Amino acid sequence: MDALTVVQPALVLAAIVPTALLGRWTARRLGQPEVVGEITVCLLLGVLLVTWTGWGGPGTHGKDALKELGHFGLALFLVGAAQEIRGGAARLSGRSVAWLAVGSALLPMAAGGLLAVWVLDYGGPRLRGGAETPALVLMLAVSLAVTAVPVLAGILKDRGIEHTHTGRLAMASAITIDAATWVLLALAVGLATGQGGIGRAAAVLAVGALAAYLLRRLIAVAPVRAAAQAHPTVVLILVAAAAFGASTATGRLGLTDVFGAVLVGLALPVDGERGAFSRAADTLGRTGRLALPILFTITGTSLAVGPDALFSWQALVLGTVLAIVSKLVGSYLGARAGAQSHVEGMRLAALMNTRGLTEIVVLQIGYSAGILTPGLYLALVIMALITTALSGPLLWAADRRARPTPAAAEPTLQPAER
Repeated sequence: MDALTVVQPALVLAAIVPTALLGRWTARRLGQPEVVGEITVCLLLGVLLVTWTGWGGPGTHGKDALKELGHFGLALFLVGAAQEIRGGAARLSGRSVAWLAVGSALLPMAAGGLLAVWVLDYGGPRLRGGAETPALVLMLAVSLAVTAVPVLAGILKDRGIEHTHTGRLAMASAITIDAATWVLLALAVGLATGQGGIGRAAAVLAVGALAAYLLRRLIAVAPVRAAAQAHPTVVLILVAAAAFGASTATGRLGLTDVFGAVLVGLALPVDGERGAFSRAADTLGRTGRLALPILFTITGTSLAVGPDALFSWQALVLGTVLAIVSKLVGSYLGARAGAQSHVEGMRLAALMNTRGLTEIVVLQIGYSAGILTPGLYLALVIMALITTALSGPLLWAADRRARPTPAAAEPTLQPAER
């Protein structure tokens, strides 16, 4: 084995770790979610690696290995995220959740359709790329509809409102939206492959859902549960292997490779903090989360090379304005339709505008599938960072509009601390 194949990736990994920690620390100091700083500095690191050292261009030693490691980390992260989605959806439901989810998803999806019309008519071939029109429209619709469950959970916890009516309603609606967007994202990727289009995508989705259901039923058998509780390490290994196998299978069948990991996470039972399956999903999710900076950095190198590395200020401004306005207005109207007060509607709108890590994952999948060009991908990444960074100030502003309440009321919401 060539020494460069090992040494260069090792040096890049050595640079990624302190860079990601620096990004997190900076974000905390600025009162922002850690993921905002982490993604920003890792993308910049990727660009700097190409422009300053030349690492990351075509034929670079070890780049493909790091990319695969990052994608595997993404798959593990999504096992934990999907199991959290299932657990939250099982605990929270109701008319208010449905109205907020519908309002927070449908209007942003329509706004994504408008952004797609602009890209198709005025964006030019370098921004538009060669993806099929239905795939691009669906991809942009999904991109603007996402609300990030992991980052939202962190924001709620930072303010101590995760168990209040506002916090539970926001989390339940975000879970509902993200569960639907994974399905739509899989359809968009299936359409982009050109290998059977929506019919092939629907077939893979149906088979995957059936496999997840059968796996869930198998795990529900009492002897299996007992054996899992007695051997948690074996469960951890088997779930990781299942995530790898399912990811590989769905990737080869024309959908994104990480969709298989989502199915595995949805199939796992929610058996409590001490349950073998919940602990395995949580461990894999946290392990995968540690590898995501690798994927962000590799993406940064891709943005810095190639003839299509075009950045569009018009796409950034239009995408950001449409994302913010549609999410705030749609969430507020949905909250009001669900019988929430004016102030609660504003609070919920601010929370639902959080996109964060889930949005970056969605965009990464669209970029890897060739639906998003580098320029459009970068514009939407910046949009995701801006909308997430605005959540704290918007929530603080909404709380300022609230009248003083008795001491027994919900705690006062303060600006973000992280």
